[in-house]
Amino acid sequence: MTLRKSLLISALMLVGCGRMDREEEFRAVLPTKEMVEVKTPATSGQALTSEADVHGLGQGDTSELYKLTRATTVLVNGGTLVVLGLVDRVTQHRPTTVTEDTAVWGPHTEALARNTWKLTVKKTGDNTYGYTVSAKPKEAADSAFVDVITGTHTASVNKAGEPMKGFGQGEFTLDWDKARTLPEHDNNVGRFTVKYSRLDDKSTVTVDAAFRQVRDENDASTLVDADYRYAAVPGQGGQFDFKLSQDWHKVTGSDAKENLTIKSRWLQTGAGRSDARLSGGDLGQQEHTVNECWDTTFASRYLRASYIFPQVRYGTEATDCAFTSPVYSSL
Repeated sequence: MTLRKSLLISALMLVGCGRMDREEEFRAVLPTKEMVEVKTPATSGQALTSEADVHGLGQGDTSELYKLTRATTVLVNGGTLVVLGLVDRVTQHRPTTVTEDTAVWGPHTEALARNTWKLTVKKTGDNTYGYTVSAKPKEAADSAFVDVITGTHTASVNKAGEPMKGFGQGEFTLDWDKARTLPEHDNNVGRFTVKYSRLDDKSTVTVDAAFRQVRDENDASTLVDADYRYAAVPGQGGQFDFKLSQDWHKVTGSDAKENLTIKSRWLQTGAGRSDARLSGGDLGQQEHTVNECWDTTFASRYLRASYIFPQVRYGTEATDCAFTSPVYSSL
């Protein structure tokens, strides 16, 4: 059984008793899926995976950099929604114990599972809370619990000073290396950290995510780092930055890592632009750039790619781009 399945099944099974007033407080101050979900204009498509993909680009085809941006959000959302989906499912049930400053769900072990799980939420200040999802082997003593997920959250409050569910700011970390010490776990390694802010229904939503020493999807023997930064204003569009460090520029005898950074921006209509830069590693002082704009149907209308010879280029930046100047990521 995978770690994800074990988490979710265990969450559904947790039961207990507690006082409803405190229960509601501890539920209200935990982050929700809506707070950390990265949202981009939607259509179907596959991610850009190599330089060769760019050579097939044509004006009017679905934008490759749009597809890459869209596909990359799936990676970020996959990690966040596992964590917060678990938290949400757990807190739909009554906690095992509740005190003035702490609520505990569990410990719980599914009938056929080898892992035992526990969620602890503790008030640490005014409208500020910390929480952990801990696990241990079923037969082990309580001293064997390891914190697989740790997080903090500061809740936004209404005019009455009460926490508003779904609004606030905080961060959490999913530690796959600790999860791998359990009898049941998945194949992930490394750590995944998210910082988020959604103060109210009109404020800018931000999500910063960092993957550290996780497996390269194209080479399981290689560990890579990746960073993501998302911001969106309700009803006004948004932007998404990401940085992937790996051996993009293949040179015989070298495994130096180059940095690929992409900044994508879009309007509420869906029209947008991506500006990408490849630098470092075996490129030395040299760098490559790609600039692409797409329309409301996500069709590519403008393209400049510095590393293709002869260069592929089409469109007019001033008339074919929702954003008429390049802006490169600062990640």
